[in-house]
Amino acid sequence: MKSLSVLTLSIIGTVAGAVLGVLLIVLTTLPEQASVQATDIDYLYDAFLLFSGIIFGIVVLVLLVAVVRFRARPNDDRDGSNLHGITWLEVVWTVIPFILVALVAFFSWNILNNGNVTGAAEKSGQRVHITAFQYGWKYTYLNEDIAIKDSPDLVVPVNVPIAFDITTLDVMHSFWVPAWRMQMGATPAQTNYTSITPNKIGEYDIVCAFLCGTGHTQMNSAVDGGLVTKVRVVSQADFDAWVAETKAKAAAA
Repeated sequence: MKSLSVLTLSIIGTVAGAVLGVLLIVLTTLPEQASVQATDIDYLYDAFLLFSGIIFGIVVLVLLVAVVRFRARPNDDRDGSNLHGITWLEVVWTVIPFILVALVAFFSWNILNNGNVTGAAEKSGQRVHITAFQYGWKYTYLNEDIAIKDSPDLVVPVNVPIAFDITTLDVMHSFWVPAWRMQMGATPAQTNYTSITPNKIGEYDIVCAFLCGTGHTQMNSAVDGGLVTKVRVVSQADFDAWVAETKAKAAAA
C-alpha cells in the first residue's frame, strides 16, 4: 500500500510538473533567432524547462504531503521515529540525479559540438579577432583578403560561418549576442574561441554579460547612449562594399 501511495504521488507530481513545464515553454519569451545554431539551442532550453518543471512538481508535491501528513499535532511533544537510513531510497535519490545530470551534459555537449563551425569558417568563412576593453570591443578581420584591423563595428555576411577568437586588454568581459544564442568570455592572458553562422540579415544587440566596471552598462548596444554598436548582418555584396569603404577610410587616415 505504501509503494502504491508513493507511485501514485510520483505520477501526480510528474503530470503536474509536466503541465508546469509546458506552461513555462509556452509563456517564455526568447530573443529572435538569427543564427543556424539558435534553433537547436532553443530546443535544448525547452527540454531543460520541461524536465525542471517535472522535477519541481514531484519535489513540491512530496514536500507538501510530508508537511501535512507527518506534521506534529498540537500538544504532541514526542520525538520523531529514529531512522538510521533507507538504503534503497538513498540509492534511488543518488542514481536518478546522476542520470539526469549525465543526460544534460551529453545533450548539451552534442548540440554545442554540432554547432561548432570553426573548421568551416577557416576554410571558406570569416575569422574575426575580438578584443575587449573597458568599455568596448575592437574587431580585427583575419582573412588575408579582408585584413581590417581594430574596427569599432562588427559587420558579417549572412549564411557564412564565422570563427571568433576573443581576448581582453584588461578585466574579464563576456561577448554575448542574444539573437545568435552565442556567448563567450574574454579572459585575461587567455584566448577563447567560438563560432556561429548568422542566417538572418539585420542588426542585433551585443552585450557584455560580465560586470566589468563602472561603465559596464555602456557595453550594451541596447542601452541608449551605449559605447558599442549593434552587430550588422548583411548580404555578401553589402559586406564586400563595407570592406572596400572601410579600407578606403583607413588609407585616407
